[in-house]
Amino acid sequence: MNLFQFKNPEYFWLLSAIPVLFVLYLFSQHFKKRAINKFSDEKLFLRLIPDYSKYRVLFKSILLGIALFFMIFALARPQSGSKVKTETNKNREIIIALDVSNSMLAEDVVPNRLKRAKQIIIDLFQNNPADRFGLIVFAGDAFIQIPVTTSFSSVDVFLESVSTETVPMQGTNISKAIEMGTALFDKTSNSEKLILILTDGENHEQKAIDAAKTALDKGIIVSTVGIGKKSSTPIPDPLTGEYKKNNNKVVLTKLNDILLTQIANAGGGKYFETGNFTSDVRKIQSQIDNLGSINGETEIEEYADLFKYFIFIALFFLLIEFFLLEKRNHKLTNLSIFK
Repeated sequence: MNLFQFKNPEYFWLLSAIPVLFVLYLFSQHFKKRAINKFSDEKLFLRLIPDYSKYRVLFKSILLGIALFFMIFALARPQSGSKVKTETNKNREIIIALDVSNSMLAEDVVPNRLKRAKQIIIDLFQNNPADRFGLIVFAGDAFIQIPVTTSFSSVDVFLESVSTETVPMQGTNISKAIEMGTALFDKTSNSEKLILILTDGENHEQKAIDAAKTALDKGIIVSTVGIGKKSSTPIPDPLTGEYKKNNNKVVLTKLNDILLTQIANAGGGKYFETGNFTSDVRKIQSQIDNLGSINGETEIEEYADLFKYFIFIALFFLLIEFFLLEKRNHKLTNLSIFK
């Protein structure tokens, strides 16, 4: 068992910013000194501003560099291997279909529908490490992002790149997502199969209900997860910062819970309505737990996150930097370390 690891080591490239910032600091001090010498020599400047201390300025910069160093380590998600737990294997396969249409940018759930859906997916992947998972993204069309596999890790990093631009064709083609998910399953496997659709249901097509029925006929359960609220809300435009408009009217969107319930009923599954609560994931997890039969056990390393300790260390150095003045404190003259 690995005693220590970094979950997101790709953030270590940010460490290269520290020497760059230090070089920029040296350049700034060089140009500051040139500016001072242009009008007076350094000794006269220090006589005019006796409280100025270049050593304090340097020390404050070093403190900021140390704080940045520990913040980067926190981003890399350090983890320690605390124990090995035994996970029960069940013969089940789950394909998650994520809606990435523009309406998923609505902020009626925090921070917005798409980001909330991503967090639910991450939780489900982490809660079921022994299961076979696949991921489809869809809008007006659908695309396979992760084939059905047990070996995929760091789904949170992968989902960072998924946006409303991932699928060029806009719309909410739920039927296409169901059809693609149905075809993606291993037809020779006798595992219990589930398609889980995360969407706001901004779609009014009968084809989605028919696709769910067809999937159920093939032994595939279709469940839906409604992301959003039933009241109308505007859709932000990430490029302009304003709300999207059509013919000078603000475009509104709301959760279509009726359609999503109909799809789930047709697919022999369940409809889940989510907000900003951890209990939402537990409800979805309860359906997954009831799927499949036990066919073995897997030992899984369980890691404890340590990033919060690195954040506390970074904050400690930031506080020191914040309270350390660039000028000398005359009350502490006799105790001062800096000249």
